[in-house]
Amino acid sequence: MGVYELLSSKEDARKGSPLCEFNGFLEDYLETIAEEDENKDVLAEVLNVDKDVKIIVNLRMGISRESISNQIIRYKDIFKLEDRAVEIPYVLYAKNDKEEKALILVGGDYVYAKGMYYSLTEPGSEFQNSKNDIVAMELTDKDRVKEVYSQLFTKRAGQIQRDLDRRHFSNYDESFAHALELSDGIRAELEEKLGEAEEKEELIRSCISRWFLIKKFTYVQYMVDKTILNTKFAGNVKAQRNQAKQNADSIRFVSISDMWRGKLEKPAEEVKPVAETPENDTVEE
Repeated sequence: MGVYELLSSKEDARKGSPLCEFNGFLEDYLETIAEEDENKDVLAEVLNVDKDVKIIVNLRMGISRESISNQIIRYKDIFKLEDRAVEIPYVLYAKNDKEEKALILVGGDYVYAKGMYYSLTEPGSEFQNSKNDIVAMELTDKDRVKEVYSQLFTKRAGQIQRDLDRRHFSNYDESFAHALELSDGIRAELEEKLGEAEEKEELIRSCISRWFLIKKFTYVQYMVDKTILNTKFAGNVKAQRNQAKQNADSIRFVSISDMWRGKLEKPAEEVKPVAETPENDTVEE
């Protein structure tokens, strides 16, 4: 089953499903949101390109305990969140006579968009076989959303994604430094908001899901880089994997228990020595 058929099968809140708020034609969705909605204009531009495009709004994605990369990342707090921890704001999807394509749109940083892509398409997931038909980007790059959507059926998804990667980072080290900054920013947000937050649970869920996506990006982005594998590790996947794990461990977080107690004095854990990790981690782009 292709990505279009898989996404079409997801029932939405109108049918009592908790999986997503809306799943249907973009044209119909635009009629349900207010004119002042900050995303209405950019979505309307996509509709001008393709009248038959469909959209899923706030797709709630479960995180696999069995995933090898998630075991290596070992961010256990993500599994303490109920009701599917990660929410994808928008997924646009369409098909023609030969292909089915989808575009993930995230209202935050590009790192979160890639983290969602890696989680949605990881080995063992229902979208694993559709990983080459899905592109992820941030919705805040409004001038480029229409352009990227227009390329879905004219370019390979991997090529589009690599072009987006290069727009944001010149190399992995730059993306890693940015990931560390994002992580520190979440901690600063907690220090500012946690004490007076009316919706404390919502803030904590948001921080945990974002820390998970940063760790996911940090680990998988390193593992799929064949240039790093060949130039830095001479083809030794185990050595690459151990360094990827160290990178993910460097993304510091505050534990869920400390957040509930308002204890933010220090990170939840220090980077531990590199442990032996499973040999069959076959994450691919």
